[in-house]
Amino acid sequence: MARAWDAKKFNSIYPEFVCPHFGGSGPADYCSRYRSRYKRLIKRFCDLASPAPIDVLDVGGGQLALLCKKLWNDRACAADLGRRLFPYLESQGVETVQWNLCEPEQPLVARFDVIFFSEVIEHLPLPGHIVLERLRRALKPNGIIICSTPNFFRLHNLVYMALGMRFHDYFRMLEDKGYLGHVIEYSRDHLQWQFEKAGFKDCRIEYSQMHHAPNNPVFRIMSWIGYPLFVIPHFRDNLLAIARAP
Repeated sequence: MARAWDAKKFNSIYPEFVCPHFGGSGPADYCSRYRSRYKRLIKRFCDLASPAPIDVLDVGGGQLALLCKKLWNDRACAADLGRRLFPYLESQGVETVQWNLCEPEQPLVARFDVIFFSEVIEHLPLPGHIVLERLRRALKPNGIIICSTPNFFRLHNLVYMALGMRFHDYFRMLEDKGYLGHVIEYSRDHLQWQFEKAGFKDCRIEYSQMHHAPNNPVFRIMSWIGYPLFVIPHFRDNLLAIARAP
């Protein structure tokens, strides 16, 4: 039995508890621009999770863990490389763990019913299956991972390719105080292979258009002009993967 979706509650909690602490509350900030992504992922989680509170891990940021805590009182945990937002998350009842997925240490083992892995895998300079296997070990048997990542064949990338422009960061290991942009993006088939190589089962990957307005005015106009092309799944911005641990 899935959980009931309460849009009104989400619309109240998101601007109150997420936006002011994860990028501000103005119309151009990250959380406001990507609200549709968080809503899409939480709604999908709602379809998959049991009604009773469960153990949830959000790898990267912690917004989704916080939403699960506020919406359903799940036993929520956030794992990230940086600790800047840990005090706030802990004050809201979310457990925090520092975890560098590029290192072999495994701080969490067989603990979670669901793991969110949203817009992270494209930043990691490792084969995706290595990171996904580490996350699989953090899941309970038959646990679920919900992963979103940019689609390699999205229109943004095709335009950059046509113009001969670089659209990925240089493929390098994360430095102590550095930041990695997108070092790799996956096609649907490529991502499917990574999940299967990592030992997941029942992996389903769909093309998804999680609407947002690009910051760059030129690309915002191009997005509006090219919007009809999103009817073709292959050109949509995101891949949304759902898979189970054995």
